[in-house]
Amino acid sequence: MEPKHYGLRKTGFYVAGFMILLIAVSAVKPIVSGVFDWSKFKSIRTHTGSVINILKGPTRSLEMFDIKAISLHSGKATHTYLVGKESDELLIIKEGSAQITVNSKSKLLSAGSIAVVSQGDRVEVKNILPGNLVYYSFIFKPRQPKTHREALKKVSPFISSWDTVTFKPSDNGGRRNIIQQPTSTLKQLEIHTTTLKEGLPSHAAHTHPDEEIILVRFGTVDQTISGTHYRLGPGSLIFATNDDLHGISNAGEGKCEYYAIRWLTY
Repeated sequence: MEPKHYGLRKTGFYVAGFMILLIAVSAVKPIVSGVFDWSKFKSIRTHTGSVINILKGPTRSLEMFDIKAISLHSGKATHTYLVGKESDELLIIKEGSAQITVNSKSKLLSAGSIAVVSQGDRVEVKNILPGNLVYYSFIFKPRQPKTHREALKKVSPFISSWDTVTFKPSDNGGRRNIIQQPTSTLKQLEIHTTTLKEGLPSHAAHTHPDEEIILVRFGTVDQTISGTHYRLGPGSLIFATNDDLHGISNAGEGKCEYYAIRWLTY
Protein backbone atom coordinates (compact mmCIF):
# COMPACT_ATOMS: atom_id res chain seq x y z
CA MET A 1 0.00 0.00 0.00
CA GLU A 2 1.31 3.42 -0.87
CA PRO A 3 2.11 5.37 2.33
CA LYS A 4 -0.03 8.39 3.11
CA HIS A 5 1.57 11.83 2.93
CA TYR A 6 0.32 14.62 5.13
CA GLY A 7 2.50 17.30 3.64
CA LEU A 8 2.11 20.64 1.96
CA ARG A 9 0.75 19.36 -1.37
CA LYS A 10 -1.96 17.16 0.18
CA THR A 11 -3.43 19.23 2.99
CA GLY A 12 -1.37 22.29 3.78
CA PHE A 13 -0.93 20.86 7.31
CA TYR A 14 2.76 21.75 7.56
CA VAL A 15 2.06 25.35 6.56
CA ALA A 16 -0.73 25.65 9.13
CA GLY A 17 1.44 24.03 11.80
CA PHE A 18 4.33 26.35 11.01
CA MET A 19 2.08 29.41 11.23
CA ILE A 20 0.76 28.24 14.61
CA LEU A 21 4.34 27.84 15.82
CA LEU A 22 5.23 31.36 14.67
CA ILE A 23 2.18 32.81 16.41
CA ALA A 24 3.04 30.93 19.62
CA VAL A 25 6.63 32.19 19.57
CA SER A 26 5.62 35.77 18.81
CA ALA A 27 3.05 35.65 21.61
CA VAL A 28 5.72 35.19 24.29
CA LYS A 29 5.55 38.45 26.20
CA PRO A 30 8.47 39.98 28.10
CA ILE A 31 8.66 39.27 31.83
CA VAL A 32 6.96 42.02 33.83
CA SER A 33 7.97 43.51 37.17
CA GLY A 34 7.40 41.14 40.05
CA VAL A 35 8.76 39.40 43.14
CA PHE A 36 10.10 35.89 43.67
CA ASP A 37 9.83 34.82 47.32
CA TRP A 38 12.53 32.37 48.44
CA SER A 39 10.18 30.85 51.03
CA LYS A 40 7.80 29.77 48.26
CA PHE A 41 10.35 28.22 45.90
CA LYS A 42 10.16 24.50 45.13
CA SER A 43 13.44 22.67 44.61
CA ILE A 44 14.01 19.77 42.24
CA ARG A 45 16.30 17.06 43.58
CA THR A 46 19.33 16.15 41.47
CA HIS A 47 22.08 13.52 41.89
CA THR A 48 24.44 16.26 43.11
CA GLY A 49 22.02 18.36 45.20
CA SER A 50 19.04 20.32 43.93
CA VAL A 51 17.98 23.14 41.60
CA ILE A 52 15.33 25.86 41.82
CA ASN A 53 14.12 27.34 38.54
CA ILE A 54 13.31 30.93 39.52
CA LEU A 55 12.74 32.84 36.30
CA LYS A 56 13.09 32.14 32.59
CA GLY A 57 11.95 34.12 29.58
CA PRO A 58 12.55 37.23 27.49
CA THR A 59 12.66 40.74 28.95
CA ARG A 60 12.53 44.09 27.17
CA SER A 61 16.31 44.09 26.73
CA LEU A 62 17.12 40.37 26.80
CA GLU A 63 16.21 37.67 24.32
CA MET A 64 16.46 35.25 27.25
CA PHE A 65 16.96 35.71 30.99
CA ASP A 66 17.37 32.54 33.03
CA ILE A 67 17.81 32.52 36.82
CA LYS A 68 18.38 29.40 38.90
CA ALA A 69 19.48 28.58 42.45
CA ILE A 70 21.71 25.48 42.49
CA SER A 71 22.65 23.41 45.53
CA LEU A 72 25.65 21.07 45.63
CA HIS A 73 26.32 18.56 48.40
CA SER A 74 29.84 18.33 49.84
CA GLY A 75 32.20 16.72 47.33
CA LYS A 76 29.82 17.21 44.40
CA ALA A 77 30.35 19.29 41.27
CA THR A 78 28.58 20.43 38.15
CA HIS A 79 29.51 18.89 34.83
CA THR A 80 32.07 21.07 33.10
CA TYR A 81 30.11 23.18 30.62
CA LEU A 82 30.58 25.95 28.07
CA VAL A 83 28.75 29.26 28.47
CA GLY A 84 26.31 29.58 25.58
CA LYS A 85 26.83 31.62 22.45
CA GLU A 86 26.03 35.34 22.76
CA SER A 87 25.45 34.91 26.51
CA ASP A 88 27.02 35.92 29.80
CA GLU A 89 26.58 34.09 33.11
CA LEU A 90 26.71 35.66 36.56
CA LEU A 91 27.34 33.35 39.54
CA ILE A 92 26.64 34.57 43.10
CA ILE A 93 27.49 32.41 46.12
CA LYS A 94 24.57 32.34 48.55
CA GLU A 95 25.74 29.79 51.15
CA GLY A 96 28.93 27.83 51.69
CA SER A 97 32.03 28.05 49.51
CA ALA A 98 32.53 27.18 45.85
CA GLN A 99 35.61 26.18 43.92
CA ILE A 100 34.96 27.80 40.57
CA THR A 101 37.13 26.73 37.67
CA VAL A 102 37.06 28.88 34.54
CA ASN A 103 39.23 27.87 31.60
CA SER A 104 41.43 25.66 33.85
CA LYS A 105 42.00 28.39 36.49
CA SER A 106 40.42 27.69 39.90
CA LYS A 107 39.50 29.92 42.81
CA LEU A 108 37.73 29.20 46.11
CA LEU A 109 34.96 31.74 46.70
CA SER A 110 33.04 32.28 49.93
CA ALA A 111 29.44 33.42 50.41
CA GLY A 112 28.79 36.83 48.86
CA SER A 113 31.42 36.42 46.13
CA ILE A 114 30.60 36.61 42.42
CA ALA A 115 31.97 35.46 39.07
CA VAL A 116 31.05 36.73 35.61
CA VAL A 117 31.85 34.38 32.72
CA SER A 118 30.98 34.67 29.05
CA GLN A 119 30.34 32.84 25.81
CA GLY A 120 32.78 30.00 25.24
CA ASP A 121 34.21 29.99 28.77
CA ARG A 122 34.61 26.46 30.18
CA VAL A 123 33.17 26.40 33.70
CA GLU A 124 32.93 23.95 36.62
CA VAL A 125 31.54 24.64 40.09
CA LYS A 126 32.50 22.26 42.91
CA ASN A 127 31.78 22.03 46.63
CA ILE A 128 35.09 20.88 48.15
CA LEU A 129 34.27 21.73 51.78
CA PRO A 130 31.93 20.17 54.36
CA GLY A 131 28.35 21.45 54.32
CA ASN A 132 26.05 22.53 51.53
CA LEU A 133 26.83 24.99 48.76
CA VAL A 134 24.07 27.17 47.27
CA TYR A 135 24.69 29.59 44.43
CA TYR A 136 22.68 31.56 41.87
CA SER A 137 23.17 31.36 38.12
CA PHE A 138 21.97 34.33 36.04
CA ILE A 139 22.22 33.87 32.27
CA PHE A 140 21.91 37.00 30.12
CA LYS A 141 21.32 36.69 26.37
CA PRO A 142 20.71 40.22 25.04
CA ARG A 143 18.66 41.30 22.07
CA GLN A 144 21.71 42.42 20.12
CA PRO A 145 21.51 44.46 16.92
CA LYS A 146 22.80 42.43 13.98
CA THR A 147 25.70 44.82 13.44
CA HIS A 148 26.91 44.25 17.00
CA ARG A 149 26.39 40.48 16.87
CA GLU A 150 29.12 40.33 14.24
CA ALA A 151 31.52 42.27 16.44
CA LEU A 152 31.10 40.60 19.84
CA LYS A 153 34.35 40.71 21.76
CA LYS A 154 35.65 38.19 24.28
CA VAL A 155 36.05 39.67 27.76
CA SER A 156 38.15 37.98 30.43
CA PRO A 157 36.27 36.34 33.34
CA PHE A 158 35.60 38.65 36.29
CA ILE A 159 35.90 37.16 39.79
CA SER A 160 35.29 39.11 43.00
CA SER A 161 35.89 37.64 46.46
CA TRP A 162 33.53 39.06 49.05
CA ASP A 163 36.31 39.79 51.54
CA THR A 164 38.15 42.02 49.06
CA VAL A 165 35.23 44.39 48.31
CA THR A 166 35.43 47.68 50.22
CA PHE A 167 32.45 48.69 52.36
CA LYS A 168 31.63 52.41 52.23
CA PRO A 169 29.44 53.57 55.17
CA SER A 170 26.60 56.02 54.66
CA ASP A 171 23.95 57.67 56.84
CA ASN A 172 21.40 54.94 56.09
CA GLY A 173 23.83 52.02 56.05
CA GLY A 174 26.48 51.52 53.39
CA ARG A 175 27.44 50.17 49.99
CA ARG A 176 29.89 47.83 48.26
CA ASN A 177 30.66 48.51 44.59
CA ILE A 178 31.47 45.19 42.94
CA ILE A 179 31.52 45.64 39.16
CA GLN A 180 30.68 48.30 36.58
CA GLN A 181 32.07 47.38 33.18
CA PRO A 182 31.25 45.86 29.78
CA THR A 183 30.93 42.11 29.36
CA SER A 184 31.18 40.08 26.17
CA THR A 185 27.53 40.73 25.30
CA LEU A 186 26.41 43.62 27.54
CA LYS A 187 27.32 47.27 27.11
CA GLN A 188 27.57 47.45 30.89
CA LEU A 189 26.93 45.23 33.90
CA GLU A 190 26.72 47.04 37.24
CA ILE A 191 26.45 45.25 40.57
CA HIS A 192 26.62 46.67 44.06
CA THR A 193 25.30 45.74 47.48
CA THR A 194 23.37 48.09 49.72
CA THR A 195 23.20 47.71 53.51
CA LEU A 196 20.29 49.47 55.24
CA LYS A 197 19.88 50.25 58.91
CA GLU A 198 16.69 49.14 60.63
CA GLY A 199 13.56 50.96 59.40
CA LEU A 200 15.33 53.06 56.75
CA PRO A 201 14.72 53.28 53.00
CA SER A 202 17.41 53.16 50.35
CA HIS A 203 15.88 56.05 48.37
CA ALA A 204 12.54 57.35 47.18
CA ALA A 205 10.56 55.26 44.69
CA HIS A 206 11.97 55.85 41.21
CA THR A 207 12.38 54.55 37.66
CA HIS A 208 15.50 54.31 35.51
CA PRO A 209 16.32 53.55 31.85
CA ASP A 210 17.48 49.97 32.47
CA GLU A 211 15.99 46.80 33.97
CA GLU A 212 17.08 45.65 37.41
CA ILE A 213 17.24 42.64 39.71
CA ILE A 214 17.31 43.01 43.49
CA LEU A 215 18.58 39.95 45.40
CA VAL A 216 18.12 39.96 49.18
CA ARG A 217 21.27 38.75 50.94
CA PHE A 218 20.03 38.98 54.53
CA GLY A 219 17.34 40.69 56.57
CA THR A 220 13.80 41.61 55.53
CA VAL A 221 12.90 44.22 52.92
CA ASP A 222 9.74 46.05 51.94
CA GLN A 223 9.67 46.36 48.16
CA THR A 224 7.16 48.59 46.40
CA ILE A 225 6.29 48.12 42.74
CA SER A 226 3.81 50.61 41.28
CA GLY A 227 2.45 51.29 44.76
CA THR A 228 2.06 47.65 45.87
CA HIS A 229 4.09 46.50 48.88
CA TYR A 230 5.87 43.14 49.17
CA ARG A 231 7.73 41.87 52.24
CA LEU A 232 10.59 39.54 51.35
CA GLY A 233 13.32 37.69 53.20
CA PRO A 234 16.81 36.33 52.38
CA GLY A 235 17.23 34.65 49.02
CA SER A 236 14.25 36.43 47.44
CA LEU A 237 14.48 38.38 44.19
CA ILE A 238 12.72 41.38 42.68
CA PHE A 239 12.64 42.09 38.94
CA ALA A 240 11.86 45.68 37.91
CA THR A 241 11.34 46.87 34.35
CA ASN A 242 12.56 50.29 33.28
CA ASP A 243 9.25 52.13 33.71
CA ASP A 244 7.62 50.71 36.87
CA LEU A 245 8.01 52.93 39.91
CA HIS A 246 9.83 50.93 42.59
CA GLY A 247 11.50 51.47 45.94
CA ILE A 248 12.94 49.43 48.80
CA SER A 249 13.37 49.81 52.57
CA ASN A 250 14.43 47.75 55.58
CA ALA A 251 11.30 46.16 57.07
CA GLY A 252 12.87 43.90 59.68
CA GLU A 253 14.90 44.02 62.89
CA GLY A 254 18.55 44.91 62.54
CA LYS A 255 20.26 45.54 59.22
CA CYS A 256 19.36 44.17 55.80
CA GLU A 257 21.52 43.81 52.72
CA TYR A 258 20.80 43.20 49.06
CA TYR A 259 22.47 43.09 45.65
CA ALA A 260 21.35 45.53 42.96
CA ILE A 261 22.07 44.14 39.47
CA ARG A 262 21.57 46.39 36.46
CA TRP A 263 22.60 46.06 32.83
CA LEU A 264 22.66 48.05 29.60
CA THR A 265 22.55 46.47 26.15
CA TYR A 266 23.82 47.88 22.86
